[in-house]
Amino acid sequence: MGTWTLERLVGSFSDFDTTELYGTNFRARFWMRYKPATLEKYVETPLLDWHELILMREHHKNQWWDFETNMYEHNPLSNTLKIWPGRYIYAYNSVHGIGEFNLKGSVQLTDKDGLAVPPEKLGTANNDAAKADRVRSYLKDKGGVLVIEVHDIPSINMPKHGEHKERLLKFNVGVVGQSLRMEAEQYLDVDAAKQKQAWTRRFQLGWKTGWIPGACPKVAAPTSVSMTRQPVFADGEYW
Repeated sequence: MGTWTLERLVGSFSDFDTTELYGTNFRARFWMRYKPATLEKYVETPLLDWHELILMREHHKNQWWDFETNMYEHNPLSNTLKIWPGRYIYAYNSVHGIGEFNLKGSVQLTDKDGLAVPPEKLGTANNDAAKADRVRSYLKDKGGVLVIEVHDIPSINMPKHGEHKERLLKFNVGVVGQSLRMEAEQYLDVDAAKQKQAWTRRFQLGWKTGWIPGACPKVAAPTSVSMTRQPVFADGEYW
């Protein structure tokens, strides 16, 4: 039976600002190697495990809440995570030089030696299902590496009308069944009563920040955060 191995997992980050959002670009890059077995069927890629713990204190409401889940199980077709179910399609497009628009993240397919796969090795496909089949067939026969980059942009809306929010977001990411993991965290403190220069934004790899919500009461997480989205995968997309 063919086997997958998560060989590398690397994180990077940078500040992210718009007129509406204040946050961070967080990129996690997974090097997934497939080693085929002779005369055996193709084995599907391990599931992404994108675990998040959200801790939010809303000072202006005198309350705080938390929420914890594997976001890939929670909403696999979110704009952040849909790169994973579409990995074969985006790998095919990358090999053939087909540009992606409004897509967060990326996928590259290399051969077993880490070299770019020539387009002729995959052949041509006219739809997403066929594109996915071409990539899966190549991996089944030749083996190779999928380099999948998940690009998250954890952010808070710019505070207004007296809003003061403090949030600690902890990441623990990897793939199911593999021991290699990466931890990261983001801490934001935004207050409409202060100039932006006085706000706090901190992102780092590893877990180093404690959470002290103070004496304010705890409430349930907003439904917009806690509600699970049931995925409907399109042709060429796989769990």
